[in-house]
Amino acid sequence: MIKSLRHKRILSILQKEGVIELSALARVLPEVSLVTLRRDLSELADAGALRRTHGGATLPDAEILKSGAQVLAKTEGFASELDHLDAVILPPIPGHGGDALRRQIARSGIPFIAESAPQVGGTYLGPNNRQAGFDLGQHAARNTPGETAHLLLVTQPELANTSDRCEGFEAGFRDAFAGQVQVTRVNGQGSYRPALRVAVDALKAQTRIGVAFGVNDHSAMAAMDAAQKLGRALDVYAAGGESPNFVAKLAEQGALRGLVAFFPDIVGQRAVDLVAGVLAGAAQPGSCETPHAVITPQNLAEYYTNGPGGWTLLDDKRAALLPDAPFVHAVQGRVGFMPHYPAHDWYRVMMQAMQLRAVELGLQLVVSPPHQGIAAEMSRLRREIGRRAAASIQPGQTVIVGEGEATRYMAEALHQRAVAAPEQLSGVTIVTNALDVMMQLEGKPPLKVILTSGEYQKADHCLVGPSLGALFERMRADVAFLSVAGASAEFGLSTMDERRALAGSRFVQAARRVVALADHTAIGAESNHRVARPDELHEIITDDGALPADRQRLRAAGIEVLIANEADDPSPQNTDISRALVRET
Repeated sequence: MIKSLRHKRILSILQKEGVIELSALARVLPEVSLVTLRRDLSELADAGALRRTHGGATLPDAEILKSGAQVLAKTEGFASELDHLDAVILPPIPGHGGDALRRQIARSGIPFIAESAPQVGGTYLGPNNRQAGFDLGQHAARNTPGETAHLLLVTQPELANTSDRCEGFEAGFRDAFAGQVQVTRVNGQGSYRPALRVAVDALKAQTRIGVAFGVNDHSAMAAMDAAQKLGRALDVYAAGGESPNFVAKLAEQGALRGLVAFFPDIVGQRAVDLVAGVLAGAAQPGSCETPHAVITPQNLAEYYTNGPGGWTLLDDKRAALLPDAPFVHAVQGRVGFMPHYPAHDWYRVMMQAMQLRAVELGLQLVVSPPHQGIAAEMSRLRREIGRRAAASIQPGQTVIVGEGEATRYMAEALHQRAVAAPEQLSGVTIVTNALDVMMQLEGKPPLKVILTSGEYQKADHCLVGPSLGALFERMRADVAFLSVAGASAEFGLSTMDERRALAGSRFVQAARRVVALADHTAIGAESNHRVARPDELHEIITDDGALPADRQRLRAAGIEVLIANEADDPSPQNTDISRALVRET
């Protein structure tokens, strides 16, 4: 199982159970080793998506967002209430979930500040990452002796900003170093533990490495600790300078030989200033470049001072780094901020500066960890998909409804439809193996609800197993609606759990028509276990985030693609959408 699917599955289980033991997780995902599951939990914890416990994990504690901040921001999920926000500041959240969140922000029409890396629809706020890396690379080259330099680059290639820093560092080093340059790249994932692991491996394999570069403080710290663990001499350079305490390591005359500082407190203040200006009527700029500076043991005292409260940026340097912008009091407004790695010093320092500035300017800062916003947006999309599925059911039909979030929302919409217009669902029979669906629809005339037999699978709140199929030996359904993890023109419908896949296959065999409910993250994807072949699938209901190429491949395979959230289109072609699905042409 690929990592993104494992992470999605783990978070889905955790959202249902609230807490889970590693042993229980291994039973639900028997195809995944314990070592891999432990690594997945660590990575999700680093991203703020969960909190580790002894022997397992639990839902994240919002206090992680507050630690390190003297003035606390209000912490809550905001993706489901974008209509109540006046602006959003968003770091480069990767993956389908981040793309979905950005599309929702664009639909809302509110100002959008793209922090750290350019993002479609947003004003870029951050440094020139490539130039910053280039400047630091040149400094490192000038301080590296010999005719050949062996570099270790601890990267994070999935993010544009960290990739630019790494490419810039290598280019600057090659530009300033007169001899040959040998480069070893490892993906530290931007977090200390995975970066330490790959750095140790690289240093063991390449004994001549003498210089290391980390794309952030965590990556650089991992390289320093890896060298210390192996008793190796290593000159380490870092991009970020997230915390003054890390910058202060330059004064120790140790492995850290230089860094390019991005000043998160300056970035935080500039973010709020930008929002305040736009809310006060100023035009939203296309970009706003923030400063960077190469800090070394030799010039450390020109930027930072060590006082009673620890190391801090000098007031005159702070003033020089901030632009001469007028002090703008915004109209009262709520600004949403979603820190990418809430446990990292960068976002702790940045949030503190943002909150202080927001108070000064009369704004309210609303902070939410990334998984909350993404989960809320994905739930919104699945609710739309479920509603469109529910709108297609006709009187007298026998309908199979499988388990899953989208089908649960379908049941919710059916409930509402049964209350508002029961005559539209006269004679409808719902057959389901999902307890959530059954509980949503029980006792809602005119619907008749039949629960299949089977063994209860707690993690998914559904019935599975061989006995589930007994009901269909004497029953034929008009249509089956299945919520799936993968839908491709080559493999068909698929899911991550074998027993759920077998249950879904039985539903496919029992129905005259098969409809998949699949958000855009599932379109073109292939999970472990097949539910239906492509030629057994008739329709897919998805959202507009699905890639056009993937949608076209499905159509070419004879599968109709329906876009649920195009129902808001006011064109004449959609005037009857309340009673029919939107069909993409």
